[in-house]
Amino acid sequence: MDRRKEIINAYKRRKLRGGVYIIANTLNGKYLISYAANLKSVQNHFQFALTTGSTLHPRLRKDWEELGAAAFTLAVLEELEQKPEQSQAEFMADLKTLEQLVRANLDASKEY
Repeated sequence: MDRRKEIINAYKRRKLRGGVYIIANTLNGKYLISYAANLKSVQNHFQFALTTGSTLHPRLRKDWEELGAAAFTLAVLEELEQKPEQSQAEFMADLKTLEQLVRANLDASKEY
């Protein structure tokens, strides 16, 4: 029972690294920008999509199917660590604000 409590407490104490990321089409320059509370999860999802050839996001589907998964890259643009005193909602709000700031520096006409 103590081992279970240790695992649960370790999970609760883990530091989440969220951030803003971009999935770019290297052939036509179009991109999808978003944010996530867990960047590792996004990276794993992207890698799985590349490996299986499955579409990562509905907005990318047409190009993904026509050009192939190899035409896309994932890059983390900004990272943010959740503060211990910060609620999940506050962390997500900070990530959304960060994404809006990054988006302002990108060419909106190239966005999916």
